Amino acid sequence: MKLKSWLVGLLASVSLLLLALPGQAEQNQYAIRAVLPSNQVDQETGYFDLKVSPKQEQTIYVRIKNEAATKQQYDVATNLALTGDSGTIVYNQAKPKLDKTLPFNIADTVTAPKIVTVPAKTTSKFALKLKIPAKPFDGIVLGGINVSPHEQANQKRQAGVTLQNKFAYVLGLQLREQANITVKPDLKLLKVAPRQENYRNYIAAKLHNPRSVIIHDFHVDSYVVKQGSTKKQLQTTKDKMLMAPNSTFHFDMGDGTMMLTPGTYMLHLKANSENGKYKWSFTKSL
Repeated sequence: MKLKSWLVGLLASVSLLLLALPGQAEQNQYAIRAVLPSNQVDQETGYFDLKVSPKQEQTIYVRIKNEAATKQQYDVATNLALTGDSGTIVYNQAKPKLDKTLPFNIADTVTAPKIVTVPAKTTSKFALKLKIPAKPFDGIVLGGINVSPHEQANQKRQAGVTLQNKFAYVLGLQLREQANITVKPDLKLLKVAPRQENYRNYIAAKLHNPRSVIIHDFHVDSYVVKQGSTKKQLQTTKDKMLMAPNSTFHFDMGDGTMMLTPGTYMLHLKANSENGKYKWSFTKSL
């Protein structure tokens, strides 16, 4: 399947710039495609990767193919790329907390229609207007153009409960001012603290990517020891993760069931990316 083809299934690039969010195949009666402009860095990719300049204004286009037998409406939104706590890049937060190292929120540079209407068995395109800030930036700024059905699919009411199953596409939008990115990844450990998620208890290391570049092939080895002991507790290893530019996420340690007895503990965490090309090591009390 060529990357320029329509996005009609579960798609993902190395940086998760093309993807479809959960939904059943039989409900997917539409597809989207980027109309790549002349300032696209690589014309063989299926997402927007644009070389831009300060104060530049540009209009880009996305095509929607409606394969349904009736007219359809689609919601459109552009969101900043963030790092989910599972170690993946996500594009689903409309009002994210912005990292102080972020050059700018890509959503603020885009003006697009909120709803697009496409006649039955027709392909239409809609425009997104970009306005790049005046201040130059290094590396990349990353976001996603979200396209989803305006009407909720397969909505059923049973005993007053609404069940929803909605299919959505995210088309990557990456901006850069240099064709060749020279920014190198970095990693910071901001804090270590207990954290509860879905009624399960973890020790979480809050990791920070302060650079405007994706951390690829991200691998973390971690364990906790009680002061004065060498016994490893809450030992956790994860690999094949990704971190979005200028973002943070909680690296949860343990399975959510083990409780630490009172005392002073030390976290030992080692991380690397790109098969060990970049390495980091942290020790911190909690």
